[in-house]
Formats: sequence, structure tokens, C-alpha cells
Amino acid sequence: MIIAVASPPGAGKTHWIHQQIAKKNEPMGYFSPQTDSIPIDAIYLQSEYPQLKLYQTGEEAALSDTITYVEIPWYLDLAGIESLLQTVNSHRVAIIPDDTDSTELKSWADEIIPGTNIINPTTALQIHRGVLTGEILDFDSLATFWLELTQGAYGEVVRAKGIFDLADGQSYYGDFTSEKSEIEFKPLDLPRWLDGRPDRFSGFEIVGSNLDKAEIVQTVRDCCVPEDAINYYQQQVKESLGTELEVEVV
Repeated sequence: MIIAVASPPGAGKTHWIHQQIAKKNEPMGYFSPQTDSIPIDAIYLQSEYPQLKLYQTGEEAALSDTITYVEIPWYLDLAGIESLLQTVNSHRVAIIPDDTDSTELKSWADEIIPGTNIINPTTALQIHRGVLTGEILDFDSLATFWLELTQGAYGEVVRAKGIFDLADGQSYYGDFTSEKSEIEFKPLDLPRWLDGRPDRFSGFEIVGSNLDKAEIVQTVRDCCVPEDAINYYQQQVKESLGTELEVEVV
């Protein structure tokens, strides 16, 4: 069984899939077309549910081996995934905000679920992605950037999400939709990385209108810890963790 999930950006696809996985105690899979290079949602979900099987482009034939949630990006034409859905046992779920009239999604879906209301942008949506693999960010700088971003300093943002490796060795998931007022960063259940530059994915995706992409790139660069400071921060964390362990043993 494939459960295909579609919605406008920020309406709650990943959140709904998260809820469904939590309800079922059985093997499940996850696939999101055209997101292999920026697998933010996949990594977030697998950190919450380590047993979740992640599929990549080219592995579509194996999707129906178990219950698999297919999260369809908002920018992907629904017709582009139709051939896959017609060859397997599939169920189509559209998550649609109450204030959104989406005739295409409603006619496509087998099931319609109310979604998170989003602020409609004044102009056409853009998407800006950045890969930060190997970079370590300063948390205070990242938090300042995220606040500026979500308050409109770089354009009108509808949705922003990312995975960031920070100086404490932990990987954090950042999440914003236009109806939220708070800044939200959540540590992922992944091992601390305290030996040089991380060899695991980090990056971000921003959806909005009139985005100042050049300024976003420069500001994110300014959030990165310089090469000559990485070892210092990692040693500080190691010493702090070592002290905590000694206290526990005593």
C-alpha cells in the first residue's frame, strides 16, 4: 500500500505523516520525489522513528513492499507521479487549509484532511535551497538569522525548514510555517559529531515570494563557525561531557 500525500506548502504533510507513523507498530517506508539532494523531512522522520525505511529515486519498484508514505512536494506536478500510483495499491490524501480552494487537489484525492492555514503570498512562490553539509553553525547566529527570516527581512516567507549541525555537536531541525509565532529548533536523536567537520547532511529549504537569495546565502555563511575555531568548540564540549560523566559515576 502506498499512501500519497499532497498539499500546498506549509499545510502539514510531514506533520500528518509523523502522526500516522506513531499510530502503527509495523514496518513502514517513506519516499519524497525530487528531494534526494535536500532530504530534510526524511532525516527528521527517521530520527524520530529509526525503523522507518527511506527510499530514494530509482527505488520506486520497492515502495509497495510495505506501507509507504509518499510525500509529494508542492512544486511537483501531480501528473508526474500518476504512473506510479496507477501501478500499485494506493490511497491519495490531500491536506488542504480551510481558507484554500484547491480544485485540482480535491479532484485528485481519495481523502481530504483540513490543513494548517497559511498566509497567501502577494506574488508567485519561489523556492531557495542550500546544502550545508560539513558546516558547523553558531546557534545564536542561526537563531538571529531565523528570526529575521521569519519576520520578513529576506522576503515574504511561507515555509522554512532545515537541518543544522551546531557547535555542541548536535544536529537540529528548524521548522517554520507562516501561522507560527515562535522560533522552533529541535535536537534530532543523532550521535553528537565532535571530530572535525560533520560527514552527514545538513541544509535548508525556504519557500516564499520576493526572496533575497543572495543575502540569505551571505547571512548563512556568517553563521558558520570558522575553520580555526571548530576544534576549540569541540574540545570544550568533550571536556564538558567528560565532566558530566565523572559526576554521574561518583
